[in-house]
Order: sequence, then structure tokens, then C-alpha cells
Amino acid sequence: MISMKGHRVVELSPRLKARITRLDGTTEEGTKDPYGLPWILEEGVAEYDRTLYTLLGAKYGDPFWPIGRHSGHHGAHTEAGKGHIDLWDGLPSDMKGLWEYPVDTFFGEAAVFNFTELAPIETTPDNYAFSVPAKEGEACIRGQALLPEHFERVQEGDILLINSPFRGMEQPWLPSETSLFLALEKKIKLLAVGYPGIQWESAYQADDPHNSPTHRNMLGNNIPIAYPLCNIEQLTKERAFYYGVPLNVEKMDATWVRPLAFEEE
Repeated sequence: MISMKGHRVVELSPRLKARITRLDGTTEEGTKDPYGLPWILEEGVAEYDRTLYTLLGAKYGDPFWPIGRHSGHHGAHTEAGKGHIDLWDGLPSDMKGLWEYPVDTFFGEAAVFNFTELAPIETTPDNYAFSVPAKEGEACIRGQALLPEHFERVQEGDILLINSPFRGMEQPWLPSETSLFLALEKKIKLLAVGYPGIQWESAYQADDPHNSPTHRNMLGNNIPIAYPLCNIEQLTKERAFYYGVPLNVEKMDATWVRPLAFEEE
């Protein structure tokens, strides 16, 4: 029998409060996830037994969320390549859908990194991965790059949990070379990212096929990504057990997940 005795559980998903339209037409406001994405619900009644239910999404043109419907990318979620980045050039043809992975892809031993020591540094826009509000060559304070040497203790097959206490443009960021190193050299099986804390994707506005290298290097090598996570800083040891199994729904490129970390006391 599996026992959690001797372990403490850390919640890794940010709590969202849904914005819901009730039967009487009144609206109760909600909150948004770290990327500014909401949860929208509309109350209804099942005619056959008069139980209440809530439909996911809003009517098109809703002032709070004009496109109405929303996807499995709202809130903490896990995503894969098939059906998500298929339109990009230069990707392999064997990318898996989220429903095609072995279920144990989504749980197991995790290497934990809280980059508290990786304070932002003075740098210049031309050696930074993002568009920044500074003139070319002008010094500014930005987060440090995460390099392969930062991840030496990662073991093959690990889930990688990464976070930092920094915010905005002072967050450590993940260069293409490092995400490729994690995929091909370390062979991690899932990337789980705290945000804000880590700017894990870079160059997302670059021209295809140079855009979004973390998506390309992870999903293109069939390594799912789970984000935006929280509370990773509550983990005090270098290793933990991660559990974050997504919904088993074929054709969904991402599904919501409530990830947990189990750490020995």
C-alpha cells in the first residue's frame, strides 16, 4: 500500500476563481491566471432532473472575454505538440498528442531548482532574448540566462521543476541552447515551470522557424510542458515527487491539471 506518511504535500497550481453568469442574469466576478487568462462559466439547468451545471466559456462578445470560449491553456495546464504547434515549420512529424503519452510521463521523481542566487545583472538588449524597452547598446538590469551548468544534477528521466523569486524582466530566462541540452543531453521527461519566476520561453515573436525555441525543443522531442505553476519555492530539498496527470481527452492539445509535489519531511 502506498503511504504519504513522512511526506508533506505542496500545492503547485494557482487558485482561480471563475467569473460566472447565474440563471437570473447576474454576474459574479472572478480572477485571472498569471498570464491574464480567465475562467468563464455560465450557469444552466439540466431539464431531466433540474440539477444545476456550469458551461465553460461565455457568449461571443462578452466584454470580459470577447472571444467567448476558452481552451485547456487557461490556468495550470500541461501541453504537448500535436494539435498545438503543427503549423510551425521545421518540426518533426512524430510529435505526440497529450493523450498518446504513457501516463507515468506525468508523475515521478523531480529535480527542484529555486534560483534564489541568480540575481539580475546589468546587460544590454543585443545579448538578451527578448524585446526590451531600452536602446541598442544601452545598459539595463535584466534576468540572467539559465545555462547547462546550472542543471548538472538533473538525472535522465527527471521531471524538472524550476522557479525563482524574481519577477518581470528580472526573471532568469531559458536560452534555446539550454532547453535543447535539457531535452537531448539530460533527457528530462517533463518541464514544469513556475511563473512568474522563470521566463521559460524566448524569441516567441521571431520569424518561423526561429520562434519559441523552448516549445520547439521540448514539444518537438515529445517532452510536455506544465505551467504556470506556483509554490515551488516552498520545496526545500533538491528532489521531490511530482504528480500532475492531465485529463485523458483525445484531440485536446492541452488540458487543465492540478499538480502536486510530495517532499520528504
